[in-house]
Amino acid sequence: MRTVNTPDDQPGRRADREQGDVGHLAAVLSRRRAELAGRNAVIGGGEVVHALTEAVWAGVRVPAVSCHASADPLRLRPTDAPVSCRRCLRRLSGRDHGVPEGQLTLDAAAPPPGPDPAR
Repeated sequence: MRTVNTPDDQPGRRADREQGDVGHLAAVLSRRRAELAGRNAVIGGGEVVHALTEAVWAGVRVPAVSCHASADPLRLRPTDAPVSCRRCLRRLSGRDHGVPEGQLTLDAAAPPPGPDPAR
């Protein structure tokens, strides 16, 4: 248990520790960017392959999925598989692609399921 006047409570030490934490985070994020450079990524244990772009996080350039499905670069896992995310494909090419296996087709013209409102 800490007491009120422990050395860690001194303002200079706290600032040093916080600066060290920021430096560590910047190093981890820079390393993640290098690991994913020139590759695609999956999020966590997912199967959908995403295209990568860059974003700025805590003042450091980091990898980010093009479709913005995840904001956390630490959840991204590198892969050399082709991109299968429809949003990423559309952002890359500017046109719609067929639905990859495992993703549902959305039909905007179909009426929503449920009771018929005309009755």
